[in-house]
Amino acid sequence: VFFATSFAPQRPASSSTMALARSFRRCSQKVPDVFMQFGLEQQFRFVSHPGIMVVSKLLEMRTIVRMRANFSQENIDRMKAFDPDLARKAQIAYDHKLPINFQQLELIEESLPRLLEEKKQLENLRDDVAQIPAGGPYELPPNADTSAVRPHPDQTDLEGTWQMLAEAKYPGKLEAIRNDPKMLDSNIAMYPEKGK
Repeated sequence: VFFATSFAPQRPASSSTMALARSFRRCSQKVPDVFMQFGLEQQFRFVSHPGIMVVSKLLEMRTIVRMRANFSQENIDRMKAFDPDLARKAQIAYDHKLPINFQQLELIEESLPRLLEEKKQLENLRDDVAQIPAGGPYELPPNADTSAVRPHPDQTDLEGTWQMLAEAKYPGKLEAIRNDPKMLDSNIAMYPEKGK
């Protein structure tokens, strides 16, 4: 069997054509899965997409992301059996559709106006960020209002931080500990060790 082949000189492909062909080849390839570890105290490993890895790592960074819960009416009804006051506060968060963590939930009545304003500002920021074209520049718009968003990198008060609840329950104790760290030792000594 004989196959006819052409040995005629072919035109060299331009470099832009070659680059385009290579980029199409890369775009058609599947993004490789990665081995992912989630959790600090209780580590959990799995294989996943790199996008999932990025989101998971951001969620682990406690200085960037604060976990918040969205309550359902069923959750609130179950809470009523154990803690009616906490269920009442959770109902406030549910009625206003506020995602909230349990430290903020404890003081929701005092901070409700700020939380509602924070929710409104974050919704506006999400809309603004969604309009940024792919490729950036990824910066907040100059007119972005984040005055009610807490915690905030440049904030000077305790509002919305993990210290807020401690200061509300034990006024002045945080400042005393900052001034005299040995005070922590005396607080720990108040609790007898088990077995002694």
